[in-house]
Amino acid sequence: MAETKIEIHTGLAGFIMLDGVREAGATEITGFRSFSDEPVYLGLEALAQLGAFQIRRFAGFDRHIFLLKIADCRLSTGKSLKGRFVLTGKLLSRSNSAFFCRMKAEKGKTLVIEGDFLFASVDYDQKFKRETLRRHYERIFTCLLNDIKPG
Repeated sequence: MAETKIEIHTGLAGFIMLDGVREAGATEITGFRSFSDEPVYLGLEALAQLGAFQIRRFAGFDRHIFLLKIADCRLSTGKSLKGRFVLTGKLLSRSNSAFFCRMKAEKGKTLVIEGDFLFASVDYDQKFKRETLRRHYERIFTCLLNDIKPG
C-alpha cells in the first residue's frame, strides 16, 4: 500500500515547532524549543503543538485533536523569542471530547508565556483519515521523545 504524504503549507521552513519532548506523563508533558529571533506567536504555536501531542498520546493517537481556544494568555516578552525555552503542559480537566491544559514557556527561570489552552478531540473521518494521521503523529511524537529530528 502506498504511503500518503501530508503537506502543510505555512510559509515556514518547518511546521513542527518542537525540538524535543523530555517527559510525557499522564497529566504533564515537558518539551523544548530553541528560537532564533522569531515572533512570539511561534511560541504559542509550539505550546499548542506540545499540548496536542500530550492529548493525542493520552487518547492513544485514536482521535483527531485540535486547539479550540487560548484563554487568559500572559506574555512577558518583547516582539521576538530568542534562545532555548522549556515548554510545559499540565492537564487540568477533561471531558470525553474537551481537554483544558495550562501551558507555559520559560527561558531559564523566567516565565515568558503562560496560558490556558482548550483542546477538542473528535473521531477521525473522511477528511481526517485515521490511519494516515495516526501513523504521522505517532512517528513525530516518537522522534521528539528520542531526540530524532522528524523528517
